[in-house]
Amino acid sequence: MQIQNADLLQNKVGFLLLRLSCPAMGGMVLYALFSLADTYFVARLGAAALAALTLCLPLQVLIVSIAAATGTGLTSLIGRMLGCGEYQHGDNIAWHGIAIILVYSIVFLWFGYRYQEPLLILFGCTPETLALSKGYLSIALPGSLFAMVQIVLGNILQGEGDTVLPVAASLAGIILNVILDPVFIFGAGPVPAMGLNGAAWAGLLAQAGSMAMMIAVMMRKRTYLSWSIRHFRLRPRIFLAIYKVGFPALVMELVGVLVMVYMNRILAHFSFEAVAALGIFLRIRSLVFMPVGGLLQGTMPIASFAFGAGRFERVKEVMVKASTLAVVIMSLGWLAMQLYPQWIVGFFSQDARLTMIAVASLRLGTLVLPVVGPIIILSTVLQAIGKGMAAMWLSLARQVLFFLPGLIWLPHYLGLNGVWLAFTLSELLSTGIFLVFWGALWKELQPGRQTPIFFLIRSGAWAKRLWAWLRWQGFYFW
Repeated sequence: MQIQNADLLQNKVGFLLLRLSCPAMGGMVLYALFSLADTYFVARLGAAALAALTLCLPLQVLIVSIAAATGTGLTSLIGRMLGCGEYQHGDNIAWHGIAIILVYSIVFLWFGYRYQEPLLILFGCTPETLALSKGYLSIALPGSLFAMVQIVLGNILQGEGDTVLPVAASLAGIILNVILDPVFIFGAGPVPAMGLNGAAWAGLLAQAGSMAMMIAVMMRKRTYLSWSIRHFRLRPRIFLAIYKVGFPALVMELVGVLVMVYMNRILAHFSFEAVAALGIFLRIRSLVFMPVGGLLQGTMPIASFAFGAGRFERVKEVMVKASTLAVVIMSLGWLAMQLYPQWIVGFFSQDARLTMIAVASLRLGTLVLPVVGPIIILSTVLQAIGKGMAAMWLSLARQVLFFLPGLIWLPHYLGLNGVWLAFTLSELLSTGIFLVFWGALWKELQPGRQTPIFFLIRSGAWAKRLWAWLRWQGFYFW
């Protein structure tokens, strides 16, 4: 789906959010479901295999995070350039993104193989899981690099307003992965059973196919960006502009990886079943976050185009409507995880101990989950308008000020349950920081206009203002 420049600036925000986000949300929900199917097949191999897969996540997440951070800067910068009508400059920015990711691919492939075993031990591998993790990662590592290229290309397309093709390519890859998983894991016909290594081969082939699909389709479908190599001019200032937003996003991702490594090491001290439970928890939790991820794909181009065109009231409208949707989406997932955790975990574990730990993780780790939605939306809007540093501080406050201390202290007093409660504690405390950043951005988006404090606290003033934003031609929300 391609949205034209004028549409992004003139159509109703609610309509655009639905039009841009719903296909992406649907695709990402399917992506999460198929990812859970992938976890289901690995779980059939036992808790040790699932724990080994979880322990490989930090390195894979690190590689993908580099691409995601770069892509965030590209989406924001390209969207703002296209909002100003600078199409050739947008082309040049896209080519800089390709150059960056090719360099990263070479560096990380070398780094991953050169320091594979020390990294896995650092991540918390024990003698029970090291051999399994090492075998899996040796095969899966190139697949993560295919994913890097696909992510950056997808972010470039999102900067143009195309939110469907990136999701379609990712979805095609995960469907192929799920089809290949049982064949390579358990064997079929001439293909021998390869266990966890089979899951790695399935992922590698699926990611290569997904990347090839992305490249083939985007070369045929060109709207704003011509992809003409003649528009490429190496400019250091473009790298700086990309990482003005992308570097803070990179810092956020790196901190997240370091926290994940620390959490794996804590859980490994309890048991490898605890590590396996984390794998189940993160994948089920991702099913709730994926629709919000689709919502972000609609939010960012609308906000960046509006900001580039000086339409600040429109940026504020995106913030309110997207945040409301995010709360609704995450509340539905929260209800499911609080009311039916045993049933959900039952799809991934027949081991009584693993099931008990995973059920506790779902209940304790998601107690205030709905409040995370608006925080994610605010961070995305800040990135979209070029305020990557503000988005970084918002994220770091949540992870470094709240989550990490909770992860350090709560397990000492509450045992394994303290690890899961650290999620809830950080999300609850982050709401205060969120309100400060939201208020500062809101004030900045109405320059020259000061609202007296007595008006803000007057009975009914906030309710009326919120209702004005959420109304659209007689409908309650749109």
